[in-house]
Amino acid sequence: MQAEYCTYPSNTTYGSFEVSNLSAPSGVEAGEPVTVSADITNPNDVPMIQCVEFRLEGDVVERTGWALNPNETETITFDVNTTGLEDGTYIHGIETRDFGELATLTVGEQPEPEPEEPTASLQFDDQESDGSSVTVASANLSDGGYIAILDENGSVVGATDYLEPGEQENVSVPLLESLNESATLTAQAHLDTNDNQTLDFLTSNGTEDGPYTVNGTPVTDDADVTVGEEPTPEEPTASLQFDDQESDGSSVTVASANLSEGGYIAVIDENGSVVGATDYLEPGEQENVSVPLLEPLNESATLTAQAHLDTNDNQTLDFLTSNGTEDGPYTVNGTPVTDDADVTVGEEPTTEEPTTEEPTTEEPTTEEPTTEEPTTEEPTATVEFEDQNSNGATVTVASATLSEGGFVVIHNESGDVVGISNYIEESDSNIRIFLTESLSESATLTAMAHLDTNNNQQLDFLSSDGAEDGPYTMDGSPITDDAEITVGDEPTTEEPTTEEPTTEEPTTEEPTTEEPTTEEPTTEEPTNETETPPPTETPIDNGTEN
Repeated sequence: MQAEYCTYPSNTTYGSFEVSNLSAPSGVEAGEPVTVSADITNPNDVPMIQCVEFRLEGDVVERTGWALNPNETETITFDVNTTGLEDGTYIHGIETRDFGELATLTVGEQPEPEPEEPTASLQFDDQESDGSSVTVASANLSDGGYIAILDENGSVVGATDYLEPGEQENVSVPLLESLNESATLTAQAHLDTNDNQTLDFLTSNGTEDGPYTVNGTPVTDDADVTVGEEPTPEEPTASLQFDDQESDGSSVTVASANLSEGGYIAVIDENGSVVGATDYLEPGEQENVSVPLLEPLNESATLTAQAHLDTNDNQTLDFLTSNGTEDGPYTVNGTPVTDDADVTVGEEPTTEEPTTEEPTTEEPTTEEPTTEEPTTEEPTATVEFEDQNSNGATVTVASATLSEGGFVVIHNESGDVVGISNYIEESDSNIRIFLTESLSESATLTAMAHLDTNNNQQLDFLSSDGAEDGPYTMDGSPITDDAEITVGDEPTTEEPTTEEPTTEEPTTEEPTTEEPTTEEPTTEEPTNETETPPPTETPIDNGTEN
């Protein structure tokens, strides 16, 4: 071997560099390179450069100068070529002037390395549980695997799914059967010996997926598991205040309501039938909640307000459509939360006809004025009913203009009435109308404008067999508009921007009363005929002085 010589002279005045932590493989195949390293320390109080050597069987293979500051340590590395070395064991090492470390290197065919034993650790702390699962605080499985839970008889009562190699924390282990009482349980780490990521320890009678062991003993940890009583969930609560009141028959008002989990207020008649309901109400207190009625009251009645849950969280009252299986009432000790009120439907106040003073007109002495009867204008209406998505319980009419007031009635494709608006004064927009029965599928509906012919602000078209409150018409045909109603899950939508319809005030022309020319009756004199001259026109005083 050829040795290289350090060009730096040996200086015995100062201490020699020190050598520690020699690192090198114990054996290599002939011809394979070898990397040998060690830590070199300068123990002196001054910076120095000293020679460091790698020796093999006492011969210098490589020598180099190494510079270190006072008390500094660095790692030096030598790459050694074993080409040409015969099979055998050699002594090698790294040396400085006075220090060195040695090791042996075996060159030749190497034996198969012994496989490393898989290792595992578990931490299973005492804990409280609801009995359905337990928690292992930490686990470290070098080859991945499972954690099985054993009872005091050694039976497996729970296990995890496959866990990846490495450390895991707060591993929840479901139990095969819930614990009914407190017990001491054991967590045991298991291998995945057949690499199928399924724990086969029981099904294989222990031949597969056995436990991790240390010196032949399974890796386990015990814990006292205390099964506590399941906390009783708080019952939802509600309160209602439904006061006696006067109503126009189209809606009633609940003075206050407090629904702990949100929901609805349904109004029930004396027969127990639902006659009205709110939209979804948020949890908490509400005041002066208006509840529209499905059909207007024709007479006074005792009604009941009942608080309902939203059990399926869809913000649509499904109590009727589900036959009572969804959105049932709030209860106290099994009794629904309700409040009753006497609702008095008042008579429509009599509107005094305005007294119109006849203008004082100086009548010419020669003629009697004749007044033309004013022409009565036909009532007019417009309805705008747009295609829309709906939850099936309500529809919205975009706008309605009714010259004499009235109602918007919703018809299905068979012509049946399926919804009625409240009374509308002349015009309204975004009119929400509850349907008498919720739509279960999409349909085409028709909005029809109706008069209030008997001026009671209640739609009597059906109860009078069409004699009262008939539709607005144009050229003999009812005024209607159709819309496609798509029923689906209620999507989260942006609030539509509604343009207020511009209602032009009708320009009423004052009827022009023509001063008729009245011929004075002619008195026939026996001998003379007198012709009455035409009436003198009275000039209009426009306030201009001449």
